[in-house]
Amino acid sequence: MNQTTDEDMKDMLEDICYKYIGPVLCVFGIVGNIINLIVLSRQQLVESPYIYLKALAVTDMSALLFSFPFMVVSREATTFPLKWYNAYVFLPVVNFFTASSIWITVVMTIDRFIFVKFPIWARWRCSRFSAQVRVWIILFATVLISVPRLFCYKVVPIVVDNANVTVTDLHGYRIKSTEFRLSEHYQIMNIALIILIHFLPLIILCVINIYLIIAVQQARIAREELNLRNNMETEWQKDQRRFTITLISIVLLAIVSILPAAICDIMVEMRFGLKYSKLMQIIANLLMWLNLSMNFIMYCAFNKKFVRVLKDVMGRSIYRFRYSLKSVGGQSEMTTM
Repeated sequence: MNQTTDEDMKDMLEDICYKYIGPVLCVFGIVGNIINLIVLSRQQLVESPYIYLKALAVTDMSALLFSFPFMVVSREATTFPLKWYNAYVFLPVVNFFTASSIWITVVMTIDRFIFVKFPIWARWRCSRFSAQVRVWIILFATVLISVPRLFCYKVVPIVVDNANVTVTDLHGYRIKSTEFRLSEHYQIMNIALIILIHFLPLIILCVINIYLIIAVQQARIAREELNLRNNMETEWQKDQRRFTITLISIVLLAIVSILPAAICDIMVEMRFGLKYSKLMQIIANLLMWLNLSMNFIMYCAFNKKFVRVLKDVMGRSIYRFRYSLKSVGGQSEMTTM
């Protein structure tokens, strides 16, 4: 009885997360990342750190775009095209984009650590070109490690065993693990990928983020001791400090989303706590979508330069819209006359 109740609770939680919370987060994240791309493409934000943020907006938005059909349509569907989408599009493609997002965040964090620790050297070495090269290397590497996921599942007809007579329902399909997915080689590879995509980034992000938090705090104390007012800081120094604070918030959210996924993967691979693995998977997916969706809020909350450019973009857009309305109205009056 208790087991049935637990399963019902998990199913209800899964429906709430996938049918309601997840799609809302996806829509919010897609719109937010589109705005991020528009703002980050402006000439005022051309420094190397913003190259990473632009790449992050692309990977996050793409992961959300491919996740939305899964949650809304294909998760519970039994038709062949939708099950094919789940097996050969959703799983490998979303894994690729989320892995890319994680490692772009890691490399951006390492760059910021170098900048804070060796500011003079980093100012000349951390160029826009080097940032672009690193982003392309990350994308290429994550494509390579995501390719095996194309061979993990296959779409097969639903088979009903009734009175020892096997009947194939051609109107229903399901996803089944392939022999490759169940092989020992895959298990070894999957453990390596868990370490590479979850645990190694988690360790790097935690260690460097602690250092950055301490560095920001020490800089604040130094400014107070020297009675250094904001107008005595150069605009460049202010922007760099604000970007560091923005990055700290992004990394904290990334850590919160990566940790449950790492724990869930280990639980499944080591085959312990399996009755809680479904619940952990739901929580991990929800936190992942939250992480992919919230960067716009982080930029608005902690990065005044981003907000300034956002206001400028909105102001120009409103002006153009009003001007177009006046133009249409003027043409209508001329036609009437």
